[in-house]
Amino acid sequence: GLSCTLTSVVTSFILGTVTNTIPSGSLSTSVGTSSNTATATLSVASSADLSLVKLAGNSTPSAGGTLTYSLVISNAGPSTATGASFADNLPAGLGSITNIVSQGAGANTVTLITNGGTSVSGSLTLAGGGSVTVTFQVQVAANASGSLINTATVSVPVGTTDTIPGNNTGTSTVTVGLSADL
Repeated sequence: GLSCTLTSVVTSFILGTVTNTIPSGSLSTSVGTSSNTATATLSVASSADLSLVKLAGNSTPSAGGTLTYSLVISNAGPSTATGASFADNLPAGLGSITNIVSQGAGANTVTLITNGGTSVSGSLTLAGGGSVTVTFQVQVAANASGSLINTATVSVPVGTTDTIPGNNTGTSTVTVGLSADL
């Protein structure tokens, strides 16, 4: 018997299992029309490109002073990332986290923030093309000096593939200046 292989590229906006059926008589070639039915079952997984940029409000804070950090977390899509998470663990030389504020528009929200003293983490929902900003303050230790390197990460939820995982961390380096009380 003769056979024919048909290849097609399918874009699905539905996640999960998708069944595609070609009915009998709908395929025609130069040698005739097929009387067979063909069915393919596809598993469509969620994918998103999450990224994180970490910004320090002042790149040269004074020892004993206050420093503001902002985490800008974005999703280039295509899928919504529901249950994504972020974490930021402060290095030695930075004290307790205070004044945590999150800002997002529409479906882009931070649903849970945990303040661990010198760490902050949270769960968030980001639509494709969306972003949220998490801002907080930390006290620079009175005896801190030199460069303090701080890195935060964002992770996709279970069952979602991150199409570009290399942009899931954001690092900020500050150089602590001496403080004098005159």
